[in-house]
Amino acid sequence: MILSIKRKAYYLLIGFFCVNIHSISGQNQRIADSLVIIYQDNRLEGDEKLELLRNLAFNEMRDLELSLQYAEELIALSKNEDKNIYLFRGYYQKGSKYILLGDLEIALDAYFKAAETAKIEGYKQGEGSAYYAIGDAYSVMGNSDNAEDYYNKSIQILRKINDSISLGIALLNTGEYYFENMKYDIALEYNAEAEAIFENVNYNVGIAYTLGNVGMVYAEQGKDVLAESNINQAISILEELEDYYPISVYLTYMSDIYLRKNDFPTALNYAERSLELATHYGLKDQISEANLKLSEFHEAKGEQATAYDYYKDHIIYRDSLNNIEKVQQSADLRTNFEVSQKQAELDLAEEREKNQRNISIGIGVVLFLIGIMAIGLYRRNTFIRKTKQIIEEERDRSDNLLLNILPEETAAELKANGAVKAKKYDAVTVLFTDFKGFTSYSEKLTPEALVETISFYFSKFDAIIEKH
Repeated sequence: MILSIKRKAYYLLIGFFCVNIHSISGQNQRIADSLVIIYQDNRLEGDEKLELLRNLAFNEMRDLELSLQYAEELIALSKNEDKNIYLFRGYYQKGSKYILLGDLEIALDAYFKAAETAKIEGYKQGEGSAYYAIGDAYSVMGNSDNAEDYYNKSIQILRKINDSISLGIALLNTGEYYFENMKYDIALEYNAEAEAIFENVNYNVGIAYTLGNVGMVYAEQGKDVLAESNINQAISILEELEDYYPISVYLTYMSDIYLRKNDFPTALNYAERSLELATHYGLKDQISEANLKLSEFHEAKGEQATAYDYYKDHIIYRDSLNNIEKVQQSADLRTNFEVSQKQAELDLAEEREKNQRNISIGIGVVLFLIGIMAIGLYRRNTFIRKTKQIIEEERDRSDNLLLNILPEETAAELKANGAVKAKKYDAVTVLFTDFKGFTSYSEKLTPEALVETISFYFSKFDAIIEKH
C-alpha cells in the first residue's frame, strides 16, 4: 500500500548529512568554501581530484544543486578511473542531496547503486551505510517494513567492523524510525547509544543530532523543558557548522513547544525562521511543514486569508514530494534490486553447476578413454604373450627336427649362421645303408609310426658308428 509522506517522517532525514566515511569532523561549509578555490584552479588529477570532489559534495551545504553537481562529477570520474570506493561515495552523496531536494525516487535509486557498488567491492562499511540510508528513504515514504529491514541489515553489518561513527549514525537513524512510529522509549535507547559513541570520538555533528532528536522525543512526550534544552544545544552546534536542514526541523519543534505554552509570538517567530531557512536552501519538505505550521497559527488568530495563502503553499510543496506514481516506482526499486541480486546468485550457481557438469563429463570421457586404452593394452599384451608362446613352441619343434636330422654341433652352427661351413677331415668312414622292402613296409605304416621306426634304426646306426 502506498502511504502519503507524513510531516514527522521528514525528521528522519537529518541523519543523512552525518555520513562521510573515514571522516570524524562532520560537514563544514567553510571547508567547501576553501576547497572551491582549488577546484576552480583545475590542476588536480586522479585520486586527488576524486578526494576533492568527495569533500566538496559532502561539505557544500548552502547550495544543494551545486553539491549535487559535485556528486555527479565524482560519479563520472570514478567510473572513468575505475575507482569503486569513490563511485560508492558519489552515489551516496547523490542520494543524500536528492533526499533533501524531495526527489525520493532518484535518491533511492542512487542509494541502491551505492549499496551494490560497495557489495561488489567488498566494502562492508559502505554497504552498511548505504543500507541505513535506504532504510531512511523507505521510512520517509512510510514503508515501515522495508525501513526496519534495512536498518537491521545496516546495524548487523556495522557492529562487525571497526567503524564507530557509521554505527552511531545507523543507531541514530534507527532511533528516528522508532520516533516516527511513536515508540519513544525505544527511540531514546537508540539515541543514547548513538550519543555515547559520538561523544567518545568527539563527533560534534553527531552529538548535535542526538541532542536534537532526543529533544523531539521529549517534545512529543510533553517534557517541554527538557525538549527546549536539548534542541537549543543542538541548534547552537549546528549553526557553527552551518548545517541548516536539521535547524529548520528543530525550529518547527520549538514552535510547537511555545505554542503549547500559549506564547504565540515566540511560536510564530520560530515557525517563520524555519520557513526562511528552508526557502533559502531549497528544502521542499521543510518549506511544506513550515507553511502548514504558519497556516495553523494564522487560522487560530482568525486571519483566514493569510492562513489560506500559507496552506496553499503547503499543498504545492507537499504534492511535489508526495507524487504517488514516483512513490510506487520507488517502492518497486527494492524488489528490483533484490531480484537482480537473487538473479545474479542464481546465474552464478547455474554457471557453477554447468562448470561442474562439464568437469564431470570431461572426467567421464577421460576415464572412458583410459579404459579403452587399458583394454587395448591388455589385449595387445595377451596377444604378444600368446604369439611368443607359439613362436617358442615352433622354435622348439624346429630345433628337435634339426637334431633328428643333423648332429648337434652342425645344427647349432646352422641356427647361428644360417649355413654350415664345409670341414676337412683327414679320415672319414662312410656307412651306406638300405632298408630292404622299405616301400612295401612304409605303405602299411602311419607317418608317425614310419618316422619313429626310421629314427629307431638310425639311432642304432649312430651307436655303431660312435663305437667303431
